[in-house]
Amino acid sequence: MDWNEEYWPLVIQLYENKPRGIKPMYGYDTVKLAIELHIPPGVIYEKMFELRQPSRPSLRRLIKSLAGNKEKLDLRCRQLRALQGMGNADEFYEGVAVNETFETDFKPVNAPTALMTRRPLYTPAMLIMILDLYFRLVPQTMVTETPEVKETAKLMDITPQDVTDILEIYTYCDPFMKHADSLIDPMLPPCMRVWRRFCTAEHPDITALSNLAQQMKAYWK
Repeated sequence: MDWNEEYWPLVIQLYENKPRGIKPMYGYDTVKLAIELHIPPGVIYEKMFELRQPSRPSLRRLIKSLAGNKEKLDLRCRQLRALQGMGNADEFYEGVAVNETFETDFKPVNAPTALMTRRPLYTPAMLIMILDLYFRLVPQTMVTETPEVKETAKLMDITPQDVTDILEIYTYCDPFMKHADSLIDPMLPPCMRVWRRFCTAEHPDITALSNLAQQMKAYWK
């Protein structure tokens, strides 16, 4: 979906939430609102910058009317969410072609097998974080005792073993890593999809991966 001027109260509410000001692009609340509106987090992020120095008189009037009155702002947002069907998204978007892009990064990829394999619900966003870690380690340090592994696990509220499981799967995605056996694991296909997003042939785009991973850290903090 495209940006609609009616969404401004929702962005103002996000901006006014403590601590007041521009929230990280991939902060949890920014992503949550972006998913509600089916608008990339980057658009919400840009709108928050516009709130800091609004150039249009109509936006300045709206900010003056809502920003200083929390009850009025919250009521307007509740009315807007009810009007847009945000509380019942499946029904609201039934029959509507929604082009999901960033949303899929925050949806579990292993829901059918997580319980059976005793694994957490991994999302592509989590796999991106672990892939970034993969390129910052060498195979000998892809173990649960490594500080960076522990830090990544703590950030995403999973165990170091959960992180090393994915690191091992990435070794089967890496053309430079040779294995005598093949891997049959339900997490291999989603890991391979994330690998291919950042690795063309044998040349990984480490800069793009690292930048995105740094931004996504805010989602769990």
